[in-house]
Amino acid sequence: MIPAGCLRIFGVVPGASQQRLAQVIDGFLAKNWSPPRRFAQMTACAFLLTDPGASRIDVAPLAVSASALQRSLASGQGAGPSLLLFEGAMAAVQAFAALDDQALASGLRDPSRLPPGGRLTQVTDISPHTSAPTALASLPATASFAGVYSLDRRGFIGDVLGRTFGGGVHSLVGGAATMPAPDQAAAFDLACLAEGLRMLTTPGHVGVLFFPLSYAGLTDQATGPSYAKLLGAMPADRRNQAAANVYGLPSNVTGRALQWVSATLAGAFAYIDLRITDPDFPVANVKEGAFSSATLVLPDGDAAQRQGVVSRWLTGRAAWRERRLWTALTNLRAPQEIQAAATLQIPFISGPGVSAFAASAFGGRARALLELPA
Repeated sequence: MIPAGCLRIFGVVPGASQQRLAQVIDGFLAKNWSPPRRFAQMTACAFLLTDPGASRIDVAPLAVSASALQRSLASGQGAGPSLLLFEGAMAAVQAFAALDDQALASGLRDPSRLPPGGRLTQVTDISPHTSAPTALASLPATASFAGVYSLDRRGFIGDVLGRTFGGGVHSLVGGAATMPAPDQAAAFDLACLAEGLRMLTTPGHVGVLFFPLSYAGLTDQATGPSYAKLLGAMPADRRNQAAANVYGLPSNVTGRALQWVSATLAGAFAYIDLRITDPDFPVANVKEGAFSSATLVLPDGDAAQRQGVVSRWLTGRAAWRERRLWTALTNLRAPQEIQAAATLQIPFISGPGVSAFAASAFGGRARALLELPA
């Protein structure tokens, strides 16, 4: 069966020209949803998407230019829309397209109110508060650290490497606002690899370093050799202090692709973490023993939406455990979320509610739960 989805623009300024809106979205899809994929307008704010060559809709082609679409639809006051994709049977997709804004807002707060038999994905955070990315090469950057906290040990076991530049930061633990743009991911990864390599070859570093590694950068023929060169230089005697955070995985990533990632990284890293944004990630494609952990990135939504994503993910927790994988949560922001993670016995957590972005590492520091963020 050909997968079908409804691309919905939500949060358009009231009174906006529907004709212009349809034209802008049509142009966006013509550029980013190329054949053999197909699209057709359903309403002024909703388009039907199909992809005859895939088992499910892959949002990656849409995410690349999503921020540009937001800017083209922003009002003079800076209000910008969200880009939502609802997948499912045709009847469910049509019902989703027919929802008015009030019903859709209710469904975002409580997914059980959405049409049954479908799945909703926010393609990317394209809020008006996210500024256009600046080229990494044009800014002087320094290392940035975000702590990874063990709820069992009540302390930081290590740090996720990031980059600080000007007044901003690129990191995997702060949600969409701190993620590098897709065209900057490889440069970001390679800079973090070089910095982490320097740290591991200098005596005295405490804790595990988590290296960001984008799936696209690893698998791209143009950038892959640069990754391979730095991975080959990782010190074998410090391998137990090196962990890989693999991010940007396609929603329909195959078992063979995951095996390639595992084989490519196993020589350099003692731990390999799959950083996922989809609570329904195809865990069946993960071979037992190929990876160390899976980290769910909480969406940048309200508390109810974030809680719903965690609940949905935990329904498949047994499958992750069967494959001998630890589970972790990142982008935690509130004390209530940290306490909930402890109650749910999530081993590792990170995010702005756990630690600040700092110029020095947190690894090895004890910290009581009530004293977070560090």
